[in-house]
Amino acid sequence: MASSNFWFLLIPLAALVVVVAGGLGILKLQKAANAKAAGTDRAAHVLRVGLPTTGKVLDSTDTRTRIDRIYILTRLRLHVDAVGGVPDFETELTVPLSPVKMPQFAPGRMVRIKVDPATRDIAIDEPRQ
Repeated sequence: MASSNFWFLLIPLAALVVVVAGGLGILKLQKAANAKAAGTDRAAHVLRVGLPTTGKVLDSTDTRTRIDRIYILTRLRLHVDAVGGVPDFETELTVPLSPVKMPQFAPGRMVRIKVDPATRDIAIDEPRQ
């Protein structure tokens, strides 16, 4: 008789484990998608190896995508100043910005950036969040 009561407890417990594991898996996938959308891996590399310079914000566009329901994924078009043998150039970069920091990235503003001279990848080198 005791063994039959055991099955009534085991089945709901197993279902709970499956639901929790699935929820954690979904959260992990969402975090990975957010990191890819924000370009955090590439930006971390550029911040490590890049040369410091400045860039002028030419255009700032809201992509209508949010990260963690707070940060606004914003496409910035920048004119990057020459540094370390790399001539000045224009490029676009999509970064997550806090709504509080949006005015610091308005068109016409100068921002600190780092440039990887090998690939000409850039990363914002100032607080964005």
